[in-house]
Order: sequence, then C-alpha cells, then structure tokens
Amino acid sequence: MKQTLFWQRQDSPGLEQVQIDIGADLALTASGSLLHADSGVSLRYQMRLDHHGRLAHAHIDVSSPEPRQLTLQHTESGRWLLNGQPEPAWDDCQELDLQSCGLTNAFPIRRLKLGIGDSVELSMLFVRLPGLEPTICPQRYTRLPDQDGHACYRYESPGFAADLTIDAQGFTLHYSDFLQRLPEGGRD
Repeated sequence: MKQTLFWQRQDSPGLEQVQIDIGADLALTASGSLLHADSGVSLRYQMRLDHHGRLAHAHIDVSSPEPRQLTLQHTESGRWLLNGQPEPAWDDCQELDLQSCGLTNAFPIRRLKLGIGDSVELSMLFVRLPGLEPTICPQRYTRLPDQDGHACYRYESPGFAADLTIDAQGFTLHYSDFLQRLPEGGRD
C-alpha cells in the first residue's frame, strides 16, 4: 500500500513530504524530503524497514546549508554500519531517529504496539541535523489514553518531552507544538 504524507512545522516555517510503501508485516520503504526554512536545512532521505519493523537501510543526503551524505545499515545480527564501516559502539541501539523528522517516531511505535499505560526506554541512534552526526540517545515512549479516537504517546529524551497523536497505521498526526500532519495531498 502506497501513500504520501506531509507534515508542516508549527514552530517555524518548514515542511516534510514522504512517500511510503507499506509491505508485509511491518516492512516499509520511505522516500522523503525535509525543508526547514529557519535553519536552512534541506535534505532527502530513503529508508527501508524489514518485516520486523526494524531499520535495515537509510541514506540521508543534506543539500543545504552544507552538502553531506550519510548511509546507515542495521544488519539482522544487530550490527550498525556507517558508510559501510562497522560501528560496534552503536550495536545496542534499537532504532533510528532523524532529528526534526515526522516519520521516524513511527518506527518504534508501529513495532512495539504498547498498551495504554505501558512504557519502554530504547537506546536510539539519533542523527542530528544539519551535520548528520549520529549519537546514542535514550528515548522513552509511554502510551497515553486515546484522544478523539486516536492513540497518543508521550515521547521523552534528555531535556525534551512531547506528546504525539498517531493514526491507525502508527504515523504521526500531531507532534506537540512542533509538527502537524496536513490532510491528504498536503493542502489545508
């Protein structure tokens, strides 16, 4: 099943667009672009999740403010590769989170399917923008009661917390005062 999603920044001018192809089980491929006018960040990404909902491959290409590229692979054995080279220090990381990206919070949410009141802390490989510098970051997801028929989660990382409203497929509809998903077609 293919679909296109759009998120608009709420805190400053910016837009993200992604085309998602949902496969069997939790597999998906995504190709997207992100533009944040305040920081001048412009990038394109491609990501592929395996049927367990775990990242298998990601390529991120920043065109502005300074051109950079990053390729990440997460092997079935749990090994992370950065531009083809092993990074053993990251092997305990379970997920990928791309800073300011509306898509990547869906990866653990779709995979874990937490019940209301359940909470889990994950070791994430967090990629900062615009420098594409991966770092290990603990993140917690807590399932909150539904609101208006939509699942809600509390996302926490050191020094940051936000509430996310999720659609039936696990993709973000609203991300606190940061992101808002636009209606289909990207129009209000």
